[in-house]
Amino acid sequence: MKKIVLGLLAVCCLLTGCKSAAPEASTASQTEAATATTVIAPLTETMELSRLDNCTVAVSLKEGDAYVDDTGAMQMKVTVYTYDRYDPVDIAALKEGDILVIGGQEVPVVSAARDAYGAVLINGGYDAGGYELRTDEDGTFHETGPNDTYAYHSLGEATVRVSPDFVYTDGSDPEKGEVTYYPGDFLVEGTGIDYGFTPYDTSIVIENGQVIAMNRVYRP
Repeated sequence: MKKIVLGLLAVCCLLTGCKSAAPEASTASQTEAATATTVIAPLTETMELSRLDNCTVAVSLKEGDAYVDDTGAMQMKVTVYTYDRYDPVDIAALKEGDILVIGGQEVPVVSAARDAYGAVLINGGYDAGGYELRTDEDGTFHETGPNDTYAYHSLGEATVRVSPDFVYTDGSDPEKGEVTYYPGDFLVEGTGIDYGFTPYDTSIVIENGQVIAMNRVYRP
């Protein structure tokens, strides 16, 4: 009789042990899942240098990059720039311990918070040596620098034909106001064109395979 009682007690102890161990394992799994590191990378770049058409792109160019080719057509050789874009769903889920790929580098996220204007401040934001992400017109996020400039990087060079109706509007000097230039102004000296073009202030508009406009804005 004692053997039977002892046997039942042993079985009960084993069952009790199994029941108490299960929640511990479950809790550990939940904690591990909550702290799992996520690597957030930019969205895949869709701009192709060989297919620049019906778009507006940030560019830079030097004196002599606008020229007439052997066929008599005016061409413009430009360096095209783009910037990293991030899925808003990924940024909304961003948390401490994650890895954010910025400018091709993996940045450990020590902190992530939003400011009063909706910007996401990574590791304290730009002023604290971290990074700032703001929303673009299409809802994606992008990195910003001083004066809310985009964090551009070069995509490469492209040569695009210039339309006879091309117009360059230079608004980079507030004191002068907007100054308008035309294709021929790029082919002769002394027209007053300043060739300090950068992606932070200069963009071109391409339609039907031709550059129809170039715009330069003021940057403090």
